[in-house]
Amino acid sequence: METLSPAELHITRSMLVKQYGPRSPFLDQLAVARIEHRRITGVGVFVNLLIPAEAACVDQINTEISEAYRTVLAAPCDLVGFTLFIRKGYLSFLEGYTFGDVRWPDELMENWVVFDAA
Repeated sequence: METLSPAELHITRSMLVKQYGPRSPFLDQLAVARIEHRRITGVGVFVNLLIPAEAACVDQINTEISEAYRTVLAAPCDLVGFTLFIRKGYLSFLEGYTFGDVRWPDELMENWVVFDAA
């Protein structure tokens, strides 16, 4: 089963640390997360996560964490957003999206996302 890309890992980890701190049990889930399904929508990406059954549930939390990231691309593609969905205490899926009706770039995120939060 496929693992998250370096960019997906960085973005997800960054959001979790910012929201829950560097000792968050969600980071333990992230360490064992695999991709159940990845789908490019044209203006974004959906990454459904699969967390092993033995991973600890975190207080049945249902929430979303969102963050915007700068890119090296010209406007209007100079900013993209990501939302991490947590359902019933488990990391569920990561959504990446453009702002407006702008096409999601075809190349690897590592090549165009700037990894300091905007």
